Amino acid sequence: MAEVSNGRANLHLHTVFSDGELAPAEVVAAHAAAGFSAIAITDHDTLAGLDDLGAIETLHPTIIPGVELSIEDDPKRGLVDVHLLGYGFLLQNRRLRRRLHEASEQREQQKRETVRRLAEAGYRVEWQQVRARARGNVGKPHIVAAIEAAQPDIRREDLYAVMGPGGAANVPRAKDLPLEEAVGLLHDAGGVSVLAHPGVYKHVGDLEVLFHAAAVAGVQGLEVSYPQAPDDPYGPKSAALMERFTETAVKYGWVATGGDDFHGPQVTPLIRLAAWTATPAACVDDLLARRN
Repeated sequence: MAEVSNGRANLHLHTVFSDGELAPAEVVAAHAAAGFSAIAITDHDTLAGLDDLGAIETLHPTIIPGVELSIEDDPKRGLVDVHLLGYGFLLQNRRLRRRLHEASEQREQQKRETVRRLAEAGYRVEWQQVRARARGNVGKPHIVAAIEAAQPDIRREDLYAVMGPGGAANVPRAKDLPLEEAVGLLHDAGGVSVLAHPGVYKHVGDLEVLFHAAAVAGVQGLEVSYPQAPDDPYGPKSAALMERFTETAVKYGWVATGGDDFHGPQVTPLIRLAAWTATPAACVDDLLARRN
Protein backbone atom coordinates (compact mmCIF):
# COMPACT_ATOMS: atom_id res chain seq x y z
CA MET A 1 0.00 0.00 0.00
CA ALA A 2 1.27 3.45 -0.87
CA GLU A 3 2.82 5.54 1.87
CA VAL A 4 0.55 8.32 3.10
CA SER A 5 2.49 10.56 5.45
CA ASN A 6 1.13 14.04 4.71
CA GLY A 7 -2.16 15.77 3.98
CA ARG A 8 -5.44 14.82 5.60
CA ALA A 9 -7.32 11.60 6.27
CA ASN A 10 -10.94 10.75 7.01
CA LEU A 11 -11.19 7.25 8.45
CA HIS A 12 -14.88 7.10 9.35
CA LEU A 13 -17.36 7.32 6.47
CA HIS A 14 -20.70 5.66 5.67
CA THR A 15 -22.46 5.00 2.37
CA VAL A 16 -25.83 3.83 1.10
CA PHE A 17 -24.74 0.27 1.86
CA SER A 18 -25.36 0.86 5.57
CA ASP A 19 -26.93 4.00 7.01
CA GLY A 20 -25.38 6.62 4.73
CA GLU A 21 -27.03 8.58 1.93
CA LEU A 22 -24.39 8.69 -0.82
CA ALA A 23 -22.91 6.05 -3.08
CA PRO A 24 -19.32 5.02 -2.27
CA ALA A 25 -18.03 6.57 -5.53
CA GLU A 26 -19.55 9.93 -4.58
CA VAL A 27 -17.87 9.86 -1.17
CA VAL A 28 -14.51 8.98 -2.72
CA ALA A 29 -14.80 11.64 -5.45
CA ALA A 30 -15.62 14.40 -2.96
CA HIS A 31 -12.57 13.59 -0.83
CA ALA A 32 -10.34 13.35 -3.89
CA ALA A 33 -11.49 16.79 -5.01
CA ALA A 34 -10.82 18.18 -1.52
CA GLY A 35 -7.24 16.88 -1.57
CA PHE A 36 -7.43 14.11 1.00
CA SER A 37 -4.56 11.63 1.06
CA ALA A 38 -6.48 8.70 2.55
CA ILE A 39 -10.01 7.74 3.53
CA ALA A 40 -11.78 4.66 4.89
CA ILE A 41 -15.29 3.49 4.09
CA THR A 42 -16.56 2.06 7.38
CA ASP A 43 -20.09 0.84 6.79
CA HIS A 44 -21.81 -1.03 9.61
CA ASP A 45 -21.20 -4.79 9.57
CA THR A 46 -20.70 -4.97 5.78
CA LEU A 47 -18.05 -4.66 3.09
CA ALA A 48 -20.61 -4.11 0.32
CA GLY A 49 -19.60 -0.48 -0.16
CA LEU A 50 -15.99 -1.45 -0.70
CA ASP A 51 -17.05 -4.21 -3.09
CA ASP A 52 -19.07 -1.63 -5.02
CA LEU A 53 -15.93 0.45 -5.57
CA GLY A 54 -14.14 -2.44 -7.25
CA ALA A 55 -10.32 -2.37 -7.35
CA ILE A 56 -9.69 0.11 -4.55
CA GLU A 57 -5.91 -0.02 -5.01
CA THR A 58 -6.35 1.93 -8.27
CA LEU A 59 -8.31 4.77 -6.68
CA HIS A 60 -7.31 8.13 -5.27
CA PRO A 61 -7.25 9.04 -2.46
CA THR A 62 -5.84 5.89 -0.91
CA ILE A 63 -8.75 3.73 0.27
CA ILE A 64 -8.12 1.91 3.56
CA PRO A 65 -10.34 -1.17 3.93
CA GLY A 66 -12.64 -0.44 6.85
CA VAL A 67 -15.72 -1.61 8.75
CA GLU A 68 -17.64 -0.60 11.88
CA LEU A 69 -18.70 -3.46 14.15
CA SER A 70 -21.39 -3.41 16.84
CA ILE A 71 -20.15 -4.87 20.12
CA GLU A 72 -22.16 -6.98 22.54
CA ASP A 73 -23.29 -5.11 25.65
CA ASP A 74 -21.47 -5.88 28.90
CA PRO A 75 -22.27 -2.96 31.25
CA LYS A 76 -19.87 -4.10 33.97
CA ARG A 77 -17.01 -3.50 31.53
CA GLY A 78 -18.42 -0.24 30.17
CA LEU A 79 -19.66 -1.89 26.99
CA VAL A 80 -23.05 -0.34 26.19
CA ASP A 81 -23.85 0.29 22.52
CA VAL A 82 -20.11 0.44 21.77
CA HIS A 83 -18.66 0.28 18.26
CA LEU A 84 -15.30 -1.04 17.08
CA LEU A 85 -13.63 0.11 13.87
CA GLY A 86 -11.48 -2.25 11.82
CA TYR A 87 -8.87 -1.14 9.27
CA GLY A 88 -6.38 -2.58 6.84
CA PHE A 89 -7.66 -6.17 6.84
CA LEU A 90 -7.62 -8.52 3.86
CA LEU A 91 -10.82 -7.82 1.97
CA GLN A 92 -11.30 -11.43 0.90
CA ASN A 93 -10.80 -12.96 4.34
CA ARG A 94 -13.47 -15.67 4.39
CA ARG A 95 -13.97 -15.81 8.15
CA LEU A 96 -14.47 -12.05 8.39
CA ARG A 97 -16.93 -12.02 5.51
CA ARG A 98 -18.89 -14.96 6.90
CA ARG A 99 -19.21 -13.30 10.30
CA LEU A 100 -20.25 -10.01 8.73
CA HIS A 101 -22.93 -11.82 6.73
CA GLU A 102 -24.28 -13.28 9.97
CA ALA A 103 -24.20 -9.84 11.57
CA SER A 104 -26.09 -8.34 8.63
CA GLU A 105 -28.81 -10.98 8.91
CA GLN A 106 -29.13 -10.31 12.62
CA ARG A 107 -29.27 -6.55 11.96
CA GLU A 108 -32.18 -7.15 9.57
CA GLN A 109 -34.13 -9.11 12.18
CA GLN A 110 -33.41 -6.52 14.86
CA LYS A 111 -34.56 -3.62 12.68
CA ARG A 112 -37.75 -5.48 11.77
CA GLU A 113 -38.55 -5.81 15.46
CA THR A 114 -37.69 -2.15 16.05
CA VAL A 115 -40.19 -1.15 13.36
CA ARG A 116 -42.84 -3.43 14.86
CA ARG A 117 -42.40 -1.84 18.29
CA LEU A 118 -42.51 1.66 16.84
CA ALA A 119 -45.76 0.87 15.02
CA GLU A 120 -47.15 -0.61 18.24
CA ALA A 121 -46.23 2.64 20.02
CA GLY A 122 -48.28 4.65 17.52
CA TYR A 123 -45.74 5.70 14.88
CA ARG A 124 -46.88 5.37 11.27
CA VAL A 125 -44.27 3.05 9.80
CA GLU A 126 -44.19 -0.25 7.94
CA TRP A 127 -41.21 -2.50 7.28
CA GLN A 128 -41.63 -2.36 3.49
CA GLN A 129 -41.32 1.44 3.58
CA VAL A 130 -38.11 1.19 5.59
CA ARG A 131 -36.56 -1.63 3.53
CA ALA A 132 -37.13 0.25 0.29
CA ARG A 133 -34.87 3.06 1.51
CA ALA A 134 -31.79 0.85 2.02
CA ARG A 135 -29.50 -0.61 -0.64
CA GLY A 136 -27.65 -2.67 1.95
CA ASN A 137 -28.03 -3.01 5.70
CA VAL A 138 -31.01 -1.19 7.21
CA GLY A 139 -30.05 1.45 9.78
CA LYS A 140 -31.89 3.71 12.17
CA PRO A 141 -31.74 6.63 9.69
CA HIS A 142 -33.84 4.61 7.24
CA ILE A 143 -36.48 4.09 9.94
CA VAL A 144 -36.38 7.75 10.92
CA ALA A 145 -36.73 8.89 7.30
CA ALA A 146 -39.74 6.61 6.75
CA ILE A 147 -41.49 7.97 9.84
CA GLU A 148 -40.66 11.58 9.00
CA ALA A 149 -42.19 11.10 5.55
CA ALA A 150 -45.47 10.00 7.14
CA GLN A 151 -45.32 12.28 10.19
CA PRO A 152 -43.40 15.48 9.38
CA ASP A 153 -44.06 16.95 12.83
CA ILE A 154 -42.09 14.20 14.59
CA ARG A 155 -38.86 15.32 16.28
CA ARG A 156 -35.88 13.33 15.04
CA GLU A 157 -34.24 13.48 18.47
CA ASP A 158 -37.29 11.81 20.02
CA LEU A 159 -37.18 8.98 17.49
CA TYR A 160 -33.54 8.24 18.17
CA ALA A 161 -34.23 8.35 21.90
CA VAL A 162 -37.09 5.84 21.70
CA MET A 163 -34.84 3.49 19.70
CA GLY A 164 -31.83 4.05 21.97
CA PRO A 165 -30.79 2.38 25.24
CA GLY A 166 -33.78 2.29 27.58
CA GLY A 167 -36.24 3.38 24.88
CA ALA A 168 -39.54 1.64 24.20
CA ALA A 169 -38.38 0.52 20.74
CA ASN A 170 -34.82 -0.39 21.74
CA VAL A 171 -34.09 -3.93 20.56
CA PRO A 172 -30.72 -5.35 21.55
CA ARG A 173 -29.15 -7.42 18.81
CA ALA A 174 -28.93 -10.99 20.04
CA LYS A 175 -25.72 -11.83 18.20
CA ASP A 176 -23.54 -8.76 18.48
CA LEU A 177 -19.88 -9.66 18.62
CA PRO A 178 -18.26 -9.96 22.04
CA LEU A 179 -15.40 -7.47 22.21
CA GLU A 180 -12.65 -10.09 22.31
CA GLU A 181 -14.13 -11.97 19.34
CA ALA A 182 -14.40 -8.78 17.30
CA VAL A 183 -10.80 -7.81 18.04
CA GLY A 184 -9.59 -11.33 17.20
CA LEU A 185 -11.63 -11.41 14.00
CA LEU A 186 -10.05 -8.20 12.74
CA HIS A 187 -6.53 -9.10 13.81
CA ASP A 188 -6.74 -12.59 12.29
CA ALA A 189 -7.80 -10.97 9.01
CA GLY A 190 -4.61 -8.88 9.07
CA GLY A 191 -6.33 -5.75 10.34
CA VAL A 192 -6.17 -3.27 13.19
CA SER A 193 -8.88 -2.56 15.80
CA VAL A 194 -9.84 0.94 16.97
CA LEU A 195 -12.37 1.94 19.61
CA ALA A 196 -14.83 4.31 17.91
CA HIS A 197 -16.01 7.78 19.03
CA PRO A 198 -15.48 7.73 22.83
CA GLY A 199 -17.18 11.10 23.25
CA VAL A 200 -20.49 9.65 22.07
CA TYR A 201 -20.83 7.12 24.89
CA LYS A 202 -22.94 9.28 27.19
CA HIS A 203 -24.65 6.17 28.57
CA VAL A 204 -21.34 4.70 29.80
CA GLY A 205 -20.94 5.67 33.45
CA ASP A 206 -17.15 5.48 33.59
CA LEU A 207 -15.18 5.70 30.36
CA GLU A 208 -12.03 4.51 32.10
CA VAL A 209 -13.73 1.16 32.69
CA LEU A 210 -14.46 0.96 28.96
CA PHE A 211 -10.92 1.97 28.03
CA HIS A 212 -9.45 -0.64 30.36
CA ALA A 213 -11.69 -3.36 28.90
CA ALA A 214 -10.66 -2.37 25.38
CA ALA A 215 -6.96 -2.40 26.28
CA VAL A 216 -7.20 -5.83 27.87
CA ALA A 217 -9.01 -7.14 24.79
CA GLY A 218 -6.14 -6.00 22.57
CA VAL A 219 -7.63 -2.92 20.92
CA GLN A 220 -4.87 -0.97 19.17
CA GLY A 221 -6.28 2.49 18.58
CA LEU A 222 -8.70 5.18 19.71
CA GLU A 223 -10.76 7.48 17.48
CA VAL A 224 -9.51 10.81 18.80
CA SER A 225 -9.94 13.43 16.03
CA TYR A 226 -13.69 13.07 15.66
CA PRO A 227 -16.73 15.36 16.21
CA GLN A 228 -16.89 14.20 19.83
CA ALA A 229 -19.63 16.73 20.63
CA PRO A 230 -22.23 16.10 17.89
CA ASP A 231 -23.94 19.45 18.53
CA ASP A 232 -20.60 21.27 18.08
CA PRO A 233 -18.68 19.11 15.57
CA TYR A 234 -16.11 21.72 14.51
CA GLY A 235 -16.14 23.86 17.64
CA PRO A 236 -14.55 24.17 21.09
CA LYS A 237 -16.59 21.43 22.76
CA SER A 238 -15.32 18.81 20.34
CA ALA A 239 -11.80 20.29 20.50
CA ALA A 240 -11.71 19.94 24.29
CA LEU A 241 -12.80 16.30 24.11
CA MET A 242 -10.26 15.57 21.38
CA GLU A 243 -7.55 16.95 23.64
CA ARG A 244 -8.76 14.75 26.48
CA PHE A 245 -8.80 11.62 24.33
CA THR A 246 -5.36 12.38 22.92
CA GLU A 247 -4.11 11.92 26.47
CA THR A 248 -6.08 8.67 26.74
CA ALA A 249 -4.46 7.31 23.59
CA VAL A 250 -1.01 8.13 24.94
CA LYS A 251 -1.86 6.51 28.28
CA TYR A 252 -2.83 3.20 26.68
CA GLY A 253 -0.27 3.25 23.88
CA TRP A 254 -2.97 3.46 21.23
CA VAL A 255 -2.77 4.94 17.74
CA ALA A 256 -4.84 8.14 17.63
CA THR A 257 -7.05 7.94 14.55
CA GLY A 258 -9.99 10.00 13.36
CA GLY A 259 -12.75 10.78 10.93
CA ASP A 260 -16.01 12.69 10.88
CA ASP A 261 -18.56 9.83 10.69
CA PHE A 262 -20.23 11.41 7.66
CA HIS A 263 -23.55 9.78 6.72
CA GLY A 264 -25.20 12.41 4.56
CA PRO A 265 -26.88 15.83 4.67
CA GLN A 266 -30.11 14.51 6.16
CA VAL A 267 -28.65 12.02 8.65
CA THR A 268 -25.72 14.14 9.88
CA PRO A 269 -26.67 17.68 8.80
CA LEU A 270 -23.91 19.37 10.85
CA ILE A 271 -21.16 17.34 9.17
CA ARG A 272 -20.09 18.71 5.79
CA LEU A 273 -18.94 16.29 3.10
CA ALA A 274 -15.13 16.19 2.75
CA ALA A 275 -14.68 19.07 5.19
CA TRP A 276 -12.98 17.25 8.09
CA THR A 277 -9.41 18.53 8.47
CA ALA A 278 -8.54 17.40 11.99
CA THR A 279 -7.06 13.99 11.17
CA PRO A 280 -3.51 13.97 9.75
CA ALA A 281 -2.80 11.32 7.12
CA ALA A 282 0.35 10.45 9.06
CA CYS A 283 -1.81 8.47 11.48
CA VAL A 284 -2.52 5.98 8.66
CA ASP A 285 1.12 4.89 8.60
CA ASP A 286 1.07 4.47 12.38
CA LEU A 287 -2.20 2.56 12.20
CA LEU A 288 -1.18 0.13 9.48
CA ALA A 289 2.16 -0.49 11.18
CA ARG A 290 0.17 -2.24 13.95
CA ARG A 291 -1.07 -4.96 11.59
CA ASN A 292 -0.02 -8.52 12.29
